[in-house]
Amino acid sequence: MRVLLIGDIGWRDLYHLGDEAMTEVALDSLQARGVTDVTLVGGHPDCASARYGVPSIARIGFRGTPDRSHNAARYEAVVDAARSGRRTLPDDDPAIAVIEAVRTSDAVLVAGGGNLNSFFPQHIFERASLAAVAAVLGKPFALTSQTIGPLIRRQDEPYLRSLLGPAVGIGARERHTLASAHAFGAGEGRAASTMDDAFGLLPRAEDRASVARYQDEPYIVASFAENPSTPSITKDGYYRLAAKTLVELADLYRAKVLLVPHAGTFQEGRLVRDQVSNETIAALARDDRVQPTSMLTAREVAALTQDAALVVGTRYHPAIFAARTATPAVSLAPTMYSSVRMRGASANVGLEDYVLDLASWRSGLVLRAARELLDDDRAVRAHMTSVRETRIADHEAWWDALVPSMKDGQPITLGECLTPVDSYASPGTWATAARSLLDETERHDRQRMTLKWRIDELEREVRELRRASAENGGGRKGRRRTRLAKAVRARLRTVIRRLRSLRRAGRRQGD
Repeated sequence: MRVLLIGDIGWRDLYHLGDEAMTEVALDSLQARGVTDVTLVGGHPDCASARYGVPSIARIGFRGTPDRSHNAARYEAVVDAARSGRRTLPDDDPAIAVIEAVRTSDAVLVAGGGNLNSFFPQHIFERASLAAVAAVLGKPFALTSQTIGPLIRRQDEPYLRSLLGPAVGIGARERHTLASAHAFGAGEGRAASTMDDAFGLLPRAEDRASVARYQDEPYIVASFAENPSTPSITKDGYYRLAAKTLVELADLYRAKVLLVPHAGTFQEGRLVRDQVSNETIAALARDDRVQPTSMLTAREVAALTQDAALVVGTRYHPAIFAARTATPAVSLAPTMYSSVRMRGASANVGLEDYVLDLASWRSGLVLRAARELLDDDRAVRAHMTSVRETRIADHEAWWDALVPSMKDGQPITLGECLTPVDSYASPGTWATAARSLLDETERHDRQRMTLKWRIDELEREVRELRRASAENGGGRKGRRRTRLAKAVRARLRTVIRRLRSLRRAGRRQGD
């Protein structure tokens, strides 16, 4: 079987550890089941091919801007080119190679990711157009290890429906996504709860050897996103809070803290994203025990996690590596986006109590949670080891069902793919309050972003109405055009009043 596999991978100047890990596991899982003819769709094809040793082509290409008009037009042009079979696109358009790759493939697979939401419209359109091309050309299409949402704008909903509706299989890495998949038209039984595919990433001997230099004494693995992604805390405040927390954890565990970049570059002499923020956090800590590491591959981080005393941070995938290595973890979720994913991942291994929002983090609950995990270390690790064996079997079962489904073009009809497991509940009363605060974080973020997006829409309408008003103003006009100009001006006044009201509401919500 020949498979076309798309992931958010293969960039020359950026290595995003989680995205790369999920695509790497998808490739490994296909090859382990006899699918050796795989072509990647990646950011820079030469980089993707060099890293994974398989052919790669460039993506179709869409914009990440609020205005969807360009993306909608490009989507239609690409699908029309696939449907007509004619050269309706420019000769240098990368979509031509993608269409041909789909035509010569037996199936198309979307590797794992958390990018099917309206923060990243380019990814929704990229995957929806690929699915539409596959449908036009009669090729089975599937998705694995996905988060859908949690926030979807109305204008993006039709594209998600066209993406999810005809898929022969959809792997949902949390309950929220399973429900969303069904809400957006996934056929009965075609969506299943699964582990994040990075759970299947195993370090090799060379990966363990590469990180041995960091393992000379007890250590904690810490991974923080370079931005808090919420107006509830400044970037400087976020860095200072991280630094303070890491020094306290170093004291509690009598261990050093390794600040591991999740997004960075391997380019010599250059630091980007998490690499830069890690240096800032370490400087603010003023403690030699808080140490930034070099940029590591996903397999190297998996190797490093195996012997860690604790995993902590605002990045999502370190908790997935922790689940595979039975390493205790405390996940910090400042936003709805991080909360939905982290709670889902932790619930899959029965440790949902150890996900904390920003308010809980500020109040010192991270230390209480970490102390619990330290005091009950043997019991926690025994629980995680037991769950790990169950989840390994579940992960393999998903891929054992997915590959034949893609080959035959028949719906996966797998149903529930995650075996029920016991929860390791916190014995502390703080956990109930922490869950309520996470619920509040999600509610507040939903309101904030809904309001922001409505303001964006009204601002765009104001620009369009002003343009229309200018085109209809001045000079002698016929009655019909005069009535149109008056209607435009009246609508403009109404929209401006509504926009001012929403901006006031947004400022009150920020307070």
